[in-house]
Amino acid sequence: MKKTLTAILLIAFSFLLYTQFSELAYKFGFAELKLVAVLENSDKMKVKCDAYSLGFFDEIKLQNKYQKCINEYEAQGYELISRSDS
Repeated sequence: MKKTLTAILLIAFSFLLYTQFSELAYKFGFAELKLVAVLENSDKMKVKCDAYSLGFFDEIKLQNKYQKCINEYEAQGYELISRSDS
């Protein structure tokens, strides 16, 4: 019984510590960015442009690289069929 109680308290403390660390990390600029776009041409060929970063990063530079990928494929005749930014 003592081991079970200790395990529950340890899990609860770990969860509390993790949530507090996450909030503090985001306040100091640590973040996650995930961008995905799927494009398709007239021959039904699909391509994917994506950008992912975790940590400290230059969001503007990452967004520009992602948009450049989309623009290049659109210039080749592909159309954007789905996009998710999170």
